[in-house]
Amino acid sequence: MFYLFKDQFLYDVIQEAMNVHFQGLIYRERNAGKDIDAHMIEKGFNNQIGIHPETGFVFGGNDANCGTWMDKMGSSDKAGNRGRPTTPRDGSAVELVGLLTSCLRFLQKMSDNGVYPYKCVERISKDGIKATWTFKEWADRIVHNFEKHFFVGNEKEPLINKHGIYKDTVGATQPWCDYQLRCNFPIAMVAVSICK
Repeated sequence: MFYLFKDQFLYDVIQEAMNVHFQGLIYRERNAGKDIDAHMIEKGFNNQIGIHPETGFVFGGNDANCGTWMDKMGSSDKAGNRGRPTTPRDGSAVELVGLLTSCLRFLQKMSDNGVYPYKCVERISKDGIKATWTFKEWADRIVHNFEKHFFVGNEKEPLINKHGIYKDTVGATQPWCDYQLRCNFPIAMVAVSICK
């Protein structure tokens, strides 16, 4: 295998990551297979990441992939859970949305101070239409939509067994996953509250 190495400024690497997420990406994990995870089914190695255009929330993963640090892949044939994550987390994970908001505010501040040379992200749709969001516009979009989509108020929904909490995810393939109460939401609460 041939690798090409190139020196880049850190701000160029950061900007490339922001633009790739904004554009969206469908990929298969490098070296996918049993050497990475002996129990994961093939679907778990195929991922899609991106940004919801209405909310600005980052999303990714699938219901066959352990999306974050605290997930466990099922490994028991006897229990019938081999290759099935115990708590799949596809969709928009609450802590990642919060951390993205904090990152955008930081990049906006660094840009305003002349330290970061970029002011926005850009993407091109399948129709060739170019969309541009400043870091401020993107962060404001998330803050505007965060409570509306993540907070579990008094709405009636069969999957809700606890009100007054924040959802774990928004837009999960398996709707019950959105309503898991996990320890990730305090990260988002702190990150989003300091960004308002």
